[in-house]
Amino acid sequence: MKRALLALLLSCVAMADIYKHVDAEGRVTYSNVPMKGAKRIDMSGLPGSIPAPRSGGSSSGGSRASANPSPADFPKVDSATQRSRDLNRRQLLQDEMASEQRLLEQARTELSKATPERAAKLRDDMMHSEKNIEMLQKEINRIK
Repeated sequence: MKRALLALLLSCVAMADIYKHVDAEGRVTYSNVPMKGAKRIDMSGLPGSIPAPRSGGSSSGGSRASANPSPADFPKVDSATQRSRDLNRRQLLQDEMASEQRLLEQARTELSKATPERAAKLRDDMMHSEKNIEMLQKEINRIK
C-alpha cells in the first residue's frame, strides 16, 4: 500500500513533490504528503520532467481528464516526449518491482529458519511485499 502511493504519483504527467521515508525497521515509504523524518526527492533532473503545477486550481482529484478539460495555457506534451516519460516510468516501476521481489524471496528464505518471534515479522514483511508487487504490477499494466 505504501509503495502504491509511489505508483499512483508516477502516473501523473506533471510530477508533484514526492517524499521518501525510511522507518526504524528499514521499510521505505514514498508519499506525496510530507511526514516527520521524510526527505523530499528531487525529480527535476529526470528526463522528461516538468515542474509541478501550482496548487490553487479547482481540481477535486477524483475526476478523469475528460471530465475536467485542461486550461488553454496548460503545457502540451508531444507524443514522443510522452512515450519517453512512459518508458522511464515503466523502468522505474519495474526496478521497484524487482526490489520488492528480492525482499519477498529473502523473507521466504529466512522464514524457514526463523524463531517464532522473527517468523511473525517475516510474514508481515512478506505480506507487505506481496501487496506492493500487486500494486506495482497493476500500475505497470496501465502504461501504454
